[in-house]
Parts: sequence; C-alpha cells; structure tokens
Amino acid sequence: MTAKALLLAAGRGTRLKPITIDIPKCLVQISGRPLLDYWLDLLGDAAIQDILINTHSHPDQVRSYISEVNKREAMVLRESHEPELLGSAGTVTANPDFADDADAIIIIYADNLSAVSLEAMLHYHRSHDDPFTMMLFHASDPRTCGIASLEKDNHIVSFVEKPEHPESNLANAGVYILDREAYREVAAMEAFDFGYDVIPRFVGRMRGWVWDGYHRDIGTPQAYEQAQKDAIHLLQQRGYDLQCTRPAVFLDRDGTLIEHVDYLADPAAVRLLPGIPESLRKLRRLGFACVVVSNQSAIARGMLTEEGLYEINREMCRQLAEHDAVVDAIYWCPELPKSKDRYAVDHPDRKPGPGMLLRAVRELNIRIEDSWMIGDMISDVLAGLNAGCRGSIYVESGKKSDIDDSCPDVDFQRFVDFPSAVPFIIDSMHV
Repeated sequence: MTAKALLLAAGRGTRLKPITIDIPKCLVQISGRPLLDYWLDLLGDAAIQDILINTHSHPDQVRSYISEVNKREAMVLRESHEPELLGSAGTVTANPDFADDADAIIIIYADNLSAVSLEAMLHYHRSHDDPFTMMLFHASDPRTCGIASLEKDNHIVSFVEKPEHPESNLANAGVYILDREAYREVAAMEAFDFGYDVIPRFVGRMRGWVWDGYHRDIGTPQAYEQAQKDAIHLLQQRGYDLQCTRPAVFLDRDGTLIEHVDYLADPAAVRLLPGIPESLRKLRRLGFACVVVSNQSAIARGMLTEEGLYEINREMCRQLAEHDAVVDAIYWCPELPKSKDRYAVDHPDRKPGPGMLLRAVRELNIRIEDSWMIGDMISDVLAGLNAGCRGSIYVESGKKSDIDDSCPDVDFQRFVDFPSAVPFIIDSMHV
C-alpha cells in the first residue's frame, strides 16, 4: 500500500501581511524553520515520500525550496503551478492522475502549524470502509468553522460551513485522506472549495478522526506570534534544542542498510538488510535524523550514471516505505580514491573525509557532537570521527573487514549490524 500527499500551499496569505508581502505563507519562518518543514517532518513520520505542492504566490521561492529538498533524495516533491488560484478542490481537478498508483492521498492545508500524527490518521483511514476521512478538532468558536456531526463509528452525518447554530464543536482541520476512487471522484466534480462544494457530497460515506493535540491556523499576525512560541515546544518534542538543531545517525548504505554488492548498478539488486526499517523508525521517534552518506566511485569509473544512482536510492526508499520507514536525506560522493591509503583523506567529501556529514550539519541543522556514524568500513568510522561525531560504530554486516594492523589508533564501537547498535545509541542518550 502506498500513500501520497497533496500540500495546498498556494494561498496569498492576505491576512498575514506585511509578513507575506515578500514571502509565500507556506515558507514563513516559525522558530527558525519554514512552515513547510514542519509538514515534511510529519509526512516523513508517516513514510510519505511522493508529495505534490501547489504554488501561486511567490512561486520561485517555493520552487527553490522544492529543489533543495529534492537534492536530499529522501522525498520527491513536485510542483503544480496555478497562475490563477484554483481553490482547494480545483487543485485536485488539475491533477486527476496523481492518485493512480496510490491507495490513499493525504490532502493538507499547509497554512496550519500542527503536531498531528499523520501515521495514526492513515492507519485509522485504512481500518474502515468509507472512502474519505476528515481530521477534526474541538473549536472554541464553532460558528467560524466548518462543523461536522458524528454518529456511531465516527460516521459524519452532517457538515455545515460556518453555521449560525452549530450542532457540535467538531471542526474541519483541513487534513483529509481519500482513497483513489474518491480522489478521482473529486477531480471529476470540477469544484472549487472542499468545504462548500466537496465535503457535503460525501456526508454519509465519510468518517471523522478527532485530533486533540496541537493544531493551529497561523493566518493572522496574532496567531503567527503565538505559533512562534508554541513551536519551541513542538521542536523539543522532536529532539531539537533551543537552537533548532538535532542529533543524527549517519549511515553508510551498502553493507549497512542494504546488502553489499560490488559497484551496485541495478535497482533490482537492492535488498534491505534485516531489521533496518524498525531501527530507523525507532531512532527517528527519539529525535534522531537518519542520514545516508555513501561513497559512489562507480560513477567516476563509468559503471553507473547519476540517474542510475538516483533509481537505486529511490528503490531503497521505496522498500523502506513499504515498512513505514524513511531516511531524512541521502548524500553521495562520486569521486575516485586518489591513493591506496584508505585511511587518508584525499577528497573532503569522500569518506574518510567528513564533507558529506558537514554538509548535512549545515543543511539539516544537525548537532554533530551528539551524532553517530555507522558503517561497515574503516573509512566510515574515520569519517564520523573526522566530522566531530560523538562516536563511530563499525558493523560487520558488509563485506570482509578492511581493518588491519596499519589502522590508526582510534576509538570506535563494534557491532554485528546496525540494529544491534541501536540499543547502545539509545543508552548513550542518558549518559
């Protein structure tokens, strides 16, 4: 089963002016991070990797953001540009084929700051037979919201936009999950707005899912100011500190996450090693970013193209997603070794050089002194130590050990494989 996401991010942010005069609302900074970052974190938690973002206001800035995220190769972000705003339902009409290879589409109004568990909502959606699930929250003033009434098994039996006399305080939170046929049905409606035009037509065949955690519209200056304060707590819950940095576990790819194949060039040969998805999920829940750093000299040797490497990485990510797991980014270095001394740094990015790790520190706000490097070669161990990681871990799940008597006298841990190292990393958090 595969889920995708549509992030509705094209709004002008009129109520949030003057902040949105020069920046799209979806990229306003909240505690040092663009708003879209928060949603990508939540989508990553649900192992969603294929994401469509609609654009209108300041589209070049959003395109630049999409390009930077796509360089990390852990998610695929695509743009649907709207020269004229199409409305929340109109974006679906403009992209009728987006659901073709998915069992569920999550549609998100991206102008909210939220801590919602999309993983839990997706699990609930897949547990019932109705084609549409709507996230609900308890509104303090129901007259200003779209209000749903629920009966047995959370069936939505009525929905009214901004009712004068509300029947409940359960409000539309702007997060929907539709199955493939429901998405196609919405696309065929050629409607403009979900609240007024679409949701009433699904009453009686949709469910409500109530989220009692944090969820806030940041559409006004007052709400935006409050969100700045709230975000500090949200980030701390995800492992970030007050400087918006978090620890990482840096991971070699071949022999650590997937079976070692000399100069791997065929996506069909990608096979996850045992226990990898569970280990990634466990570390990400504890606040670690999981970042792949991989030497790929096969490119310089002419044995693999960059596009071929991308397909291999996508296949690894696809297999991880099948088990509800993701990595946060993938970095790779195509350089050939310049000497036979595998302990020497002959290129800053090629392990044992620390360059890939240090790029991740800058781009992902990593706290390197609390981070770990894990790999099946001595170059992995040394790359972590050269970058300033708290420690490096050597695993025996790859090819034959390349550690010999000439190895530098450095301190590192040794485990059978990555899953065996995870309890040690977790215990180190409390030391």
